[in-house]
Amino acid sequence: MQFIEKNLESLLSFIERRINLKHLQKVEKIHIDSLTFQKVSLLPLTVIPVIDQGLFFPYVEAFQEPYKMMYNELLQTCGGSVYSSVQTKDFFPLHIRSNYGVGIIPSLFGLPCKIIDNNMPWVEHVKSRDEVKQIIQRGIPDLDNGLGRRIIETHNFYVEMLKNYPLCSQGIKISQPDMQGPFDIAHLMLGTDIFYLVYEDPALLHELLELVTETYIRFRKHIDRFLNDRTIGDAVYVHGGIYLGQVVIKDDTGLITLSPEMYEEFSWQYNQKILDEFKGSLHSCGRIRNWFYDFIDDDNLMSINYGNPEMQDLLKIYEKNKNKHLGIVGWGCNQDYTFLEEVINNNINTGLTLSCLVKNVTDGKKIIDKYINERHN
Repeated sequence: MQFIEKNLESLLSFIERRINLKHLQKVEKIHIDSLTFQKVSLLPLTVIPVIDQGLFFPYVEAFQEPYKMMYNELLQTCGGSVYSSVQTKDFFPLHIRSNYGVGIIPSLFGLPCKIIDNNMPWVEHVKSRDEVKQIIQRGIPDLDNGLGRRIIETHNFYVEMLKNYPLCSQGIKISQPDMQGPFDIAHLMLGTDIFYLVYEDPALLHELLELVTETYIRFRKHIDRFLNDRTIGDAVYVHGGIYLGQVVIKDDTGLITLSPEMYEEFSWQYNQKILDEFKGSLHSCGRIRNWFYDFIDDDNLMSINYGNPEMQDLLKIYEKNKNKHLGIVGWGCNQDYTFLEEVINNNINTGLTLSCLVKNVTDGKKIIDKYINERHN
C-alpha cells in the first residue's frame, strides 16, 4: 500500500495501525547484541526504499515548519524509514530527528545556513581570520542561538504529536540532530581556509577547535532532556541505526585530508575529549586508511559506521574492528542486497548491523522475508 496523503495525522494513523512493539523490542536487542559481538540468530538488516519524491514536502518548507519536517522524517530519515519499516518488519530501529543539516553547531556561533535549490542547507563560512578571533573571544555561545532553539521546538512538537498515538509514542524514538564532529565543524565554519591555518596559524586553529569541542559537549547535554533515544544498554538511536555510547562523531574531513600526524593533532585529540565525556561512536565516509587503526585504541570508542563500505575491504575491516571489539553499524548502507553475499560467504555472524537499498516498500518486504527465511532454514 502506498501512502499518498500529505497529511501528518493520516500518516501517523497509518503507522499506528501497523507498529509492533514486541518486534521493536527484538530489533533493539539484536542490534546491541550484534554490536557487542554476542551470538545472534541473524545480523539485523534495515532496508532503505526509494520513496517517490512527490510524496515529500519540499525541504525548504520542512526547514521552516515542524509539521512538514515530521511528516518527511516519518517517510524517510537518515538511513531508514518508519513508514517502510512498519510494513516490511525489517530491523530498522524506528527514530526520527530534527533534520536541520550539518550547520547546527556553526549556527550557534552566528553563522547562517543557506538552502539552495531545495537541497540540504550549507554553512556560510567566516570571511576572515579576524572574524575567527572574534568568535573565539566571545567564548561558548548561547545554546539557543541559531538553530538551537528551533531544534528544541521541533522536538517538543514531535513529542506532542506522538502523544495522540500511543504505540507510535512508545515505538518511535526522537534522536539527536546531526552534530558532526570537531574538525568537520571547524571545516564548515572556515571552508578550505582551515587547511591554510593548519600550516600558517595552528595556534588559532587549536583555539577554535577547543571552543567547538566544548560547545559540542555542552549542546549535547543541553538537548538531552528533549530526546528519548536511549536503549536498554549503553547505546542510542541515531543516524539510521543503533550506535554504542551516547554520540556519533562525524569525522569525514580529517580522515580523508590530513596526514597521520596532523590527524592526531587536529582531529583525533578533540574526538577523544568528546568520547571521554560521553563514550560513543565514529562515522566517516571515503576510504579508511590503514593508519587510522593506530589511533583508535580507546575504550570510550565503541562502534564505527563506514559511510562508503563499497570502498573498504570487508574482511580486513571486520578483523581490525573485531580485534578492538568495535561493532560496525549499518554496513552496506548505499548498496543493494547483493552485497550480503560477501558477508554470508565469509561466515560473519556477529559484530555487524546491516542496511541496503531497495526499489520500494514491496521489494523491501520480499527481501526481508527472503533474508529471514534463508537464515532460519
